[in-house]
Amino acid sequence: MITDDLLPSGVRDQLPGWTIAPGGKPGTVALTGGLFFSDGDGVTVLLRVSGQEVLASDAGVAAMRLSDAGVDLGGGRAARAWADILDGYHLKEIHGRITGRRSIHCAGALVADIAGAVLSTDSLKWLAQGGRESPLERSLYAFLSSAHLEFQKRPSVRLPRGAEVRPTARVNAPKREVIVQAASSKQAAEHALVLVQQLARARYSLDQRFVLLGGNVDEWSPDQLDLLADNASVGFASDMRMVDAFLKEGKKPPRLWTQDID
Repeated sequence: MITDDLLPSGVRDQLPGWTIAPGGKPGTVALTGGLFFSDGDGVTVLLRVSGQEVLASDAGVAAMRLSDAGVDLGGGRAARAWADILDGYHLKEIHGRITGRRSIHCAGALVADIAGAVLSTDSLKWLAQGGRESPLERSLYAFLSSAHLEFQKRPSVRLPRGAEVRPTARVNAPKREVIVQAASSKQAAEHALVLVQQLARARYSLDQRFVLLGGNVDEWSPDQLDLLADNASVGFASDMRMVDAFLKEGKKPPRLWTQDID
């Protein structure tokens, strides 16, 4: 049973939106919130109060997900990127766990940093595979050029704690800047979800985050589409007129996959 006495009120008040539950060890709590991986797993942060400090970790989940995906953190590009991300959030790796220690007055910021680092490092599964343009990306760039929309390929977007992400494109739409991430596979869509969640932390509003999926709506899982659409506008390569209307007019794309059950 979840109770309100698991944390001091001064710490608990810093964690709006987080659900607090026993963490499995005396003095440790498990925090879950509104951040999710595309496979449906939620981001969990373990937190413990020690005097006037708080200690937090991801329990090794980030490194384990990368290991399961075949990413070697022992050296090379992925290891350097891992270290850079943790440094950007002012965190450390201890025995495979992303960890941090802050003043008790900074508990909320520490939890947000651990969660942000977990999502950022999860994207290394795809960064490690190389950066060649996919057919969907080439198609997107050709469309943007033909639509006379100014854009930048693979821009560097800096997150609040210093880490950087590189989405597919930054589009200078008539009314606002839009970050576009293209995805033509389930794995690429998982990366897209992580990226748009990160962009939300960088203060990009919902109508500035767009995911372009390959094919049409029938080729994608409704559950995965729901997760994406909760964090960004979603369009399909089979209907670029809708993409044009979103970018030029700000017209929100409909959730086509829900129409049969509404």
